[in-house]
Amino acid sequence: MARSTGFDDLDGLFTDDVRFKVAKQQGGATNRISRITKRTPEVMVKISGFGKGQAHIKAHLDYIGRNAKLELENERGEIISEKGDIKNLSKEWMNDAGKRNKNTRDTTNIVLSMPPGTNRNKVKNASREFAKAQFADNHQYVFVAHEDEKHPHVHLTVKNLGFDGSRLHIKKGDPQKWREQFAKELRVQGVEAEATPRRVRGVVKKPTKQPILHIRKKGKTPYTDKAKVVEAMKSMTSDKVIPEPWKKTITEQQKTIRGALADLAKSFGGANPKMANQIKDFLVSMPELTTQNDELKKQLQSQGNIKQINESEIER
Repeated sequence: MARSTGFDDLDGLFTDDVRFKVAKQQGGATNRISRITKRTPEVMVKISGFGKGQAHIKAHLDYIGRNAKLELENERGEIISEKGDIKNLSKEWMNDAGKRNKNTRDTTNIVLSMPPGTNRNKVKNASREFAKAQFADNHQYVFVAHEDEKHPHVHLTVKNLGFDGSRLHIKKGDPQKWREQFAKELRVQGVEAEATPRRVRGVVKKPTKQPILHIRKKGKTPYTDKAKVVEAMKSMTSDKVIPEPWKKTITEQQKTIRGALADLAKSFGGANPKMANQIKDFLVSMPELTTQNDELKKQLQSQGNIKQINESEIER
C-alpha cells in the first residue's frame, strides 16, 4: 500500500495551532517547518518541583531569590526584594490555601530557559509575558531571572490554588503547550525560538530527571543508574531474548515521522526547492535511532569486563 502524502502522518504531532496539511500554502505552518528544519534554538520549559506547606514555599523563594539578593516580580508587576516580604508572601499564600492535607501541592515551580548567548533581558521579558498569558487570569505567581549560569533562565513559582477556588492541575501535553507559548513570546521579542517535540527531532532518549542529576553532581551513583546497568547486563548475557516493546514503539513512531518528512520534502520539490533541500538536510542530520539501553550496552561491551565499569559515568 502506498504511503500517504505525509501531511496526515505529521498532523497531530504538534498542537492545534499547527497543521502540516496547509504546508502546501503560504502560512504559519510553512514558517514553522522552516524553523524546525534549520534547527532554530529550542526553548526549555521544565517543572522543577512543587512546594508543600509554608516552610517549603519560603525555602524555595529564598533559593530562587538568592536570599533576597535578587528581585522577585509578581503577577501585578510588583517587586519583592526584602526577606520579610518574601516570608510574608509565603505566609499569605498559605493563609488562603484552602482545604489541603500534608501532601497537597501548594505551588508549582517552573524553569524557563534558552541556550547560551540568547539575550537575557529578552528571555526575562518573554518569561513575564508567558506567565501573564498562562496564569495571570486565575493564579498568583512570582518569577526571577538568574544570571549565574551560561544559559539565561527564569524561575517561576505559581500558587496552585486559583482565584476561583480551583487548583492548577498539569495535564499530559501541558508542558509542550507551555513550550510553544514561551517560544511564541520569545519570537515577539525578536528571538528565534522553537518548541519542537523531541520525537520530531529524532530524539528518543528521555532527558535525565533533575534529582538524578543532583545525585550525580555529588559524585554518587543513583539507584536508577545501577538498575539500568543490571538490566543491560541481563539482556547481554541471557540466552533468552528479552522483549523490548518500548523500542518497537519508538522505531515505528520514528519510521512514520521520518517518512512523513521525506514526503514533505517531495511536496516542496517543485515550488520551493530551497525548502525541500532544507528538509532533506534535516533528515540526514537526524540522530541514529539509539535508546539509552543501546548506548549502555555499547559502553559495557567497550569495557570488556563489565564488572569494572565505572557506574558513576553512566549516561553522563
